[in-house]
Amino acid sequence: MNFTKAFTFIFEDRRWFEKLLTPLLVTLIPFIGWIVVAGYVQRVIRNVVDHQDEPLPELNFGDDLSRGFKVFLANLIFSIPIILIMAILILPLAFSGNDSNASVLVILFAFIAMFLSILYAILLAVLMPASNANLAIKGTLGAAFDFKTIFAMFKNNFKAWLLVLGGSLLCSAVIAPLGAIILVIGALITSLYSQLVVAHLSGQAYALSQTLGGQGEPTY
Repeated sequence: MNFTKAFTFIFEDRRWFEKLLTPLLVTLIPFIGWIVVAGYVQRVIRNVVDHQDEPLPELNFGDDLSRGFKVFLANLIFSIPIILIMAILILPLAFSGNDSNASVLVILFAFIAMFLSILYAILLAVLMPASNANLAIKGTLGAAFDFKTIFAMFKNNFKAWLLVLGGSLLCSAVIAPLGAIILVIGALITSLYSQLVVAHLSGQAYALSQTLGGQGEPTY
């Protein structure tokens, strides 16, 4: 894994500014814009897996919208357990009334819901990059839930996916929030940049987890 390259590959493309200007402007479109950008990020993952020297593509609104919609659906399906966990908390609250015994039960359910939410969030943090990468390469919604393939990649090179997780945490905790300093446009820039960093790391990890320890794969 070339961890540093994920943060610099954008600027190695001579046309990086014009290639990223359109996706950045598209993010201003409510809801649909972010779906299109999600599809654009999917193509970046695919280009990295294919070892393209300049992985940044030109935005293709229709194609990227189609790809991004699959990402949206996959994320929506992955969010169902969270909805169910919240129901564990909300339903007891709705029926507890002023009953003190019921209040104790509500507190217990709240702790259970919080614990399950944390566990599931950790699982998703590890799972989602591999799921998104598999979706990017195979292009079908089912690829996002092909857990046999995903766990095989983890088995082949779990270290690579831990580096993806580390990069994702770095982006979400440090880089993305920096944009808030210069308000909306800054937040959009750092958010898009963070997605591209994680996309590059995910593409590398995908390629290097097709064989045990990434043996036989060219370096990045």
